[in-house]
Amino acid sequence: LIMPLPAIESLQAYSTNVHWTVVTRPPNCEVVRGRVGDLRALNWPPDVVHASIIARQLLRLRRERFDVAIHLYDISGLKGALGLKAVLAAINPRLSIGRTSSRGFRLFDVNWDEGQSNSPHEVDLNLGLIRSLGVPHITDTPTLAPEHSAVQRMVKFFKERLVGTTPCVVLFPGGTQLANHWPVEHYAALARKLHGEGLGVCVIGGRTEVNAARRIVENAGNGVCNLADRLSMQDVMGLLSLVSAYVGNASGPTHVAAALGTPCVALYRRNDAKRCSPRGPGRIRVLHSAVECIPCERAGSGRHTCMAALAPEMVFEAVLESIRS
Repeated sequence: LIMPLPAIESLQAYSTNVHWTVVTRPPNCEVVRGRVGDLRALNWPPDVVHASIIARQLLRLRRERFDVAIHLYDISGLKGALGLKAVLAAINPRLSIGRTSSRGFRLFDVNWDEGQSNSPHEVDLNLGLIRSLGVPHITDTPTLAPEHSAVQRMVKFFKERLVGTTPCVVLFPGGTQLANHWPVEHYAALARKLHGEGLGVCVIGGRTEVNAARRIVENAGNGVCNLADRLSMQDVMGLLSLVSAYVGNASGPTHVAAALGTPCVALYRRNDAKRCSPRGPGRIRVLHSAVECIPCERAGSGRHTCMAALAPEMVFEAVLESIRS
């Protein structure tokens, strides 16, 4: 939800007499709580476990009788296109508006051609869509702020667990696509180097990152703090707002860190960086290798050479530069 935020805020600011509802996945609701007036959760993508929940969520949305539905994200493939079409049919707005790309999916009543944009970045594509509707944008930079209570909890954590090891660097070794993952052994090597410089190091993540975080901490030695699956999203935001730097793969937490203004070193496949690199008010450094297989056509096929080719030494130097600046 981070990359659509400038477009969402521009729409709300331009049409204050309109009741806006933002529909997004449950984890995103915690990130933008308080930023939008009417926030609804939709468990997506669908699965057997959540089928009945999704049906109830869609039924409640249908009862709202929306005049317009605006879709602010890329449609990545046939499965996503069919899923979105099903959602639109279930909600049944009077008018649907969205983007159509070179993939050729024209799913909406009003389809804006992404080829009209001078930039392939998701933020700029969303802003191009709303400009085509006559809505000026008020910003092209996503920004976030944690809740005060979350910051206070993390301040207490720093005092109790990381005494004498500031500044501190947060590492996030996860993400939804394995192809985007920097190798765990590289993260461990980076953690050792950072700790050797007298820096505090925390590894964050959810349930799916527990094993990776454990391996990093075990291989990095004493002094690295494992916080995987131990913090709420607001606590993660509170932590990121306090640390000196962040390192992570192409993922939600990387966009959150950037939007909070935390100095970021983002590790990306080169082709992804053009469209989905993080934006925010702070210093952001996007690193990628230049291996010969670029551009990538097999995003879901497993770990990629381009990520393994990013040397820990290169990332280490980028982190130190971010902290010094």
